[in-house]
Amino acid sequence: MSTIKNIIFDLCGPIITIDVGLIDKRLQQLGVKTEQPYRKLYDIGLTKRFESNQITTTQFCKELRSALETGISDELICDAWNTLIVDFKREHQQLLPKVHNHYHTFMLSNSDVVNAEYFVNYLNENAGFNFTEQCFDEIFFSYMIGDRKPSENVFKHILAKHNLNANETLFIDDCEKHCIGAKGVGLNTIRLQKPTDICELFNDNGTLKQQI
Repeated sequence: MSTIKNIIFDLCGPIITIDVGLIDKRLQQLGVKTEQPYRKLYDIGLTKRFESNQITTTQFCKELRSALETGISDELICDAWNTLIVDFKREHQQLLPKVHNHYHTFMLSNSDVVNAEYFVNYLNENAGFNFTEQCFDEIFFSYMIGDRKPSENVFKHILAKHNLNANETLFIDDCEKHCIGAKGVGLNTIRLQKPTDICELFNDNGTLKQQI
């Protein structure tokens, strides 16, 4: 691996833990009868279009109601859509500022506008400081780019905007296909597989361990 100067972190998996089953549970509490509502929305491509900013929040809610045969309001849908975070470890809150002291760091997440706004508020409130600004040069959500991982265009966008050298940039994600997309533009990658924790990749001072 080349000398790493830049690190792009996936959000869901490496930094926070999520469970879309919690969205299912909340939607069902609101009266949805579908057994796996999130899977159905994913399978018909609705979540991907929302994450790529191809549809507005209003359109998303309208199509969700149609697909799940429900009459719940936009507000309740958005509230349910944000019921997915399981954990944000204190160790991660302490690690990321240290890493930022040594590298140009970025966050990249396949997220729609509803989840993205919630994620930012959640991260900052739970960390007790402005986590998103103090830990990253910039955060990128797919809806902002108009495309989503594993598209190579997403990675090219970040490299071009910040004039980054691909072989000096590391991408950390828990999804294999996302890592394949990153490798396609020349990025170094680490696929973070359970039970490995992101803290295991770094020394106490926030520098990458030599064996990586």
